Amino acid sequence: MLTKEKRIEQLLEQDDSHWRWGWGVAIATVVMTLVIATQSKLYAPLLVFISFFPYLCFEWRKTKLLLTFNEDARYQRLVYTDFGIQWLCFVLTICLLAAYYADSLSPVVAIAGLFGIGVMSILAPYVINRHLHSLDAHHVRGKELREARDQRFHESKTNT
Repeated sequence: MLTKEKRIEQLLEQDDSHWRWGWGVAIATVVMTLVIATQSKLYAPLLVFISFFPYLCFEWRKTKLLLTFNEDARYQRLVYTDFGIQWLCFVLTICLLAAYYADSLSPVVAIAGLFGIGVMSILAPYVINRHLHSLDAHHVRGKELREARDQRFHESKTNT
């Protein structure tokens, strides 16, 4: 089993190997969103798909890396559950927008649904990460990874 420092190092290496692709996808997403948005508001579900699918691809790669850190079945089930909830939120958002634009939902119901999905997408990873940390003391929480990224960024600025 890897230590927390080694895990952070591997997660940062994965970030480093994908940053160019991530920026390319982000730029392409903005351009495609602007082009599609000028066509019709009915394309909102497609815009959500275009905007968030690349994020899910990055999260899947992170999930696969996290699965290599611990072979405990409970740990792996929680890692899969975290990704599954993100995927579920993605699909529910697209379905909710499609239903709204098909005039099957009122604006209040659509907004309430989007709010609920947003809350679930924020709270679920927090709760799951807490459980993962209780199963594996070396599990890297999101806050720790952000701090490592910030520290690396500040070190690279002072070195240049």
